Amino acid sequence: MMRVKERFSAYNQVLSVLPFRKQLIGQGLSMAGDAICLAALPIAFIREGLGGGVFGFVMAAVGVGTVIGALAGGMLADRKSPKQVLIYTDTARGVTQLAVVALLMTGAPWGLMVLAYLIFGIGIGVSRPCAQVLLVNLLPKKALVAGNGAMNFIDNLVAILFPATLGVFIILWEPVWGILIDGLTFFCAAIYTAQLPNVGHHESDEEFSLREALNGVTVVINNATLVLGFAATLVLNVLCFPIFLVVAPYAISHRFSEEMWGYCLAASGFGACVGSVITVLASGHERLVGLAVICGLFLAGAMALLGLGTLAWMAILGATFVGIVEASWLTGWATAMQTLSPEKDLGKVVAVDTFVTSGAHPFIYMGSGVVGGIIGYSQALTLTAVVSAGAILLIVLTAILFSPRVYQG
Repeated sequence: MMRVKERFSAYNQVLSVLPFRKQLIGQGLSMAGDAICLAALPIAFIREGLGGGVFGFVMAAVGVGTVIGALAGGMLADRKSPKQVLIYTDTARGVTQLAVVALLMTGAPWGLMVLAYLIFGIGIGVSRPCAQVLLVNLLPKKALVAGNGAMNFIDNLVAILFPATLGVFIILWEPVWGILIDGLTFFCAAIYTAQLPNVGHHESDEEFSLREALNGVTVVINNATLVLGFAATLVLNVLCFPIFLVVAPYAISHRFSEEMWGYCLAASGFGACVGSVITVLASGHERLVGLAVICGLFLAGAMALLGLGTLAWMAILGATFVGIVEASWLTGWATAMQTLSPEKDLGKVVAVDTFVTSGAHPFIYMGSGVVGGIIGYSQALTLTAVVSAGAILLIVLTAILFSPRVYQG
C-alpha cells in the first residue's frame, strides 16, 4: 500500500513544477484538437465520397512526413532550443490544418490534402524528439516515469471527453469544423510553449553530419534492452493505432453508425488513461518484456472484438483495449529510452524510434486501407488480431533468447 502511495506522490512532485504544468497544458490543448479531428476527419472523407484507400493514402502521407521530419528532429533537439523548435512546428501544423479546411470546403482534389498532411507529418517528426528532450530538461531523472505518465494521462483524458461530446456533435453537424478546431488549438499550444524557460539546450552553429545523426543507432545497438524495446515497438506501435485509425472508422460506421466511431475514440481514450496510470504504478519501464507481452495480448483481443463484435459494447470494449495498449506501451517505452540513453544523444535515439516506426506507418496506412476495401474492413481487423497474436509469440521467443544479455548487461 505504501508503495502505491509513493508512486502516486510522484505525480504530485511533477505537477508542482510550473514549467512542466505549462508544457502539460500546451500538449493537452493540441491533443484536444487532435482528438476532435480524429473523430471528424474520417467522417468528413466518408461524406465527401472518399473511400478507405484514399484516407489510407492521406494517413500514409503523415507517416512519410514524420520520417522526413525525424531525420532532422533528433539533431535539432540535441543542438538547438527544443522550445523554439516546438513553437515553430506547432504553428506550422496549425496553418496546415486551416489549409485542409479550405481544401475540403472548396472540393479540391484529394491529392492536395495528401501534400498538406505530408507537411503536417514533417512537423510531427521534428517535434517528437524535441518534446522528449524538453521534458528531460524540465524534470529530474527520477521523475520522468511520472512525467511521461502525466503527459499520457492528460492526452487521453481529453481523448475521452472531446470525441464523446464535442466530437459527436461536430460529426452530426459538420465534420470539417473538427479540423478547424484542431488547427486553432495548435496555435494555443505554441503560445503556452513560448512561456517555458530556455533550459538545457546546446546552441551550435556546426553543420549537421550523417555520422552524428547515426549516433542514435549506435546507442540502440549497444543496449540489448533498447533493441528488444524497438522490436516490440514495431509490433505494438505499427499494428496498434494506424490500423485502428484507418480501418476501424469504416468497419464501425458500416456495422453500427457514424456516431459510434466518436464513442469508440472516447473509449480508447478511457483505456489509455487506465493504461498510463497502471504503467506508472507498476514501473512498467523496468519490466519491458512483460509489458510488451501483456500489451500484445490486449491488442489481439482488441482487434478481434472490433472485427467480430456484433454488439455496441463489444466495439467499445475493443477500442478501450486499444487505448490501454497505446498508452501503456508509450509510457513505459518513452521512460525506458529517457533513462537508458545518454542525455546528449537522447534526441537522436527518439529520432531513430520515430524514423523506424513512422517509416513503417505509411505502408500500414495504405495497405490496411486497400486490404480493408478488398476483403472487408471488419475482416481486416480480424486478420490483424491473428497477426498480432503471432507477433506476441515472436516477442516471447526473442525475450528468451536475449534475456541473459538484457539482465546481465
